[in-house]
Amino acid sequence: MLRSGAFAIPPAPLALTVGGLMPFVGAALAGVLLGGDAPRQAIAWLCLLVYSAVILSFLGGVRWGVEMNEAVLAPPRWSVLGASVLGALLGWGAVLFYLVGRPAQSPLVFLVMAAGLTAHWLWDVLSRRDTPAWYDGLRTLATLGAVAALSTAMAATMWQGA
Repeated sequence: MLRSGAFAIPPAPLALTVGGLMPFVGAALAGVLLGGDAPRQAIAWLCLLVYSAVILSFLGGVRWGVEMNEAVLAPPRWSVLGASVLGALLGWGAVLFYLVGRPAQSPLVFLVMAAGLTAHWLWDVLSRRDTPAWYDGLRTLATLGAVAALSTAMAATMWQGA
């Protein structure tokens, strides 16, 4: 599925992406370590969800930018522009759901965020014509890190709810 050269990622985007994974890792680690302190743990989980929503919005912005670049020769496609805002709406909705929902519903919110990031990854790696090959590898590494953090949060909240 990934293109040849997917992991020949230039240093700048690789370093920035690895740095961008730190809030995922930090929030997930804090949430696990704060298991005995429910109010602070809730803040760690909220930080993880808000950052996930920010990243979903960022990815939508990348798609919007790619479409505008492609639209130099033709009008931008409604389908691409519309789909590019769905991640931001999903992230916003998940954060709101976490804030107004019951703690037992928290695992679902982390699953939804992970699914949103995975869907964006699929879109990115299947859109072969409009991004460089190394973007496949970059998005794969970023998605694996983010989904691992969200899965950790999901497992921790399920374990605490049991």
